[in-house]
Amino acid sequence: RPQDARTLHLVLSKLGVHAYTERVPLQIMDFAYRYMSGVLSDAMAYEPPSTSHHSGAGSKKSQTNAGGPGASDDANISLAAVRTAIASRVANQFSATLPREYWAEMAAERNRIALPRVDREFGLRLPAERYCFTGVGW
Repeated sequence: RPQDARTLHLVLSKLGVHAYTERVPLQIMDFAYRYMSGVLSDAMAYEPPSTSHHSGAGSKKSQTNAGGPGASDDANISLAAVRTAIASRVANQFSATLPREYWAEMAAERNRIALPRVDREFGLRLPAERYCFTGVGW
């Protein structure tokens, strides 16, 4: 098992969760990966553009990737951008619902006005049966 899965098994057992399928840690890791990649992509969008542009003659830093293979100079994200991205997600995704008392009050107010009575002849008005193709003779 991967280290992250073992850590999640330990966390779940410490929290007293002992009965779960083997897919639960994988689902938690998938959620964490998707959440963090979304937060980091949002943080990159919130990050102000870099003021240092690469000069054609090139400095040593612009020619080599300081962050390793595949990394670029604009891959540095500030802590403020990450905090802004997390705050924007918390404000939209994990918003608390309104209390039950509020909804009960709204329902009581809405139900105070009775619905109109249903007539004995309700529904779609059809012509006489001899003019319809719904009769037995059809």
